[in-house]
Amino acid sequence: MPVLSGVTTTDAAERAMDISSEGLMRALLASLGFLLASGAMSAPLFRVAVGEHKPPYILQDTHSGVEYELIVTALQRAGFQLDVQHMPNKRSQGLLAVGKLDATIAATGAIASEPYIVYQNMAVTLCKDNVRLQQISDLTRYNIAAFHNASQLLGADFARINTDNQRYREVSPQYLLNRMLWAGHIQVAISDINIFKHFNREVDPKNSRALCPFALFPPTQYRLIFREASARDRFNLALRELRNNGFYELLAQKYQLSSGMQHPYFKPID
Repeated sequence: MPVLSGVTTTDAAERAMDISSEGLMRALLASLGFLLASGAMSAPLFRVAVGEHKPPYILQDTHSGVEYELIVTALQRAGFQLDVQHMPNKRSQGLLAVGKLDATIAATGAIASEPYIVYQNMAVTLCKDNVRLQQISDLTRYNIAAFHNASQLLGADFARINTDNQRYREVSPQYLLNRMLWAGHIQVAISDINIFKHFNREVDPKNSRALCPFALFPPTQYRLIFREASARDRFNLALRELRNNGFYELLAQKYQLSSGMQHPYFKPID
């Protein structure tokens, strides 16, 4: 049998076969890795609508805000790659219905998440004015202004007392409520307390006047509405983790919304 440098032709053939097999295996593994990576890269983005600019909840220009960060962080924690879109809630709910979105903000819906945020509308007054409010009907004694469409959103009692009330008006944008209250044009401003506090830092940066808010209205809970129940379930699981690890409290500090209470106003109560 011929010998080549101390190796038989049989040994050489077997070694060549081993090398060939190893190379083939490496090529197969590389191809598999490429296919898996390609599949991950080509996976469709999860399309979610988060509403328009509404500080401190949605800061559209900087892609931030309490509500924005809650939604995005929970969905990312649930494993979704996101396409975040800003649009009015009414439009987004229509797009969800025809399959052009995967999730959007709403109060109710067929495939609804657990509540992820609470809006707490209050009757905000200046403490120096000594306004006393125990029930919604007490508002008729004062000049009041509210955010746009408040009469449609804050319940039948509020709508009824303001149907022919010449001392009631609705204004937009919402920072006008702060200015009207400071100027003495109104005694009561109806606003979500966190939105009012946000604009208060602009209107009264030294925080020179104490606020006395009255919680006359029940809190409004918001949820994400999904096209698929499996996505909803993943979001709920991630949301519970955020609720339990202090994420809401961190957001309250970040956006200066601490109320002096351990429970931020915007955090849903278990």
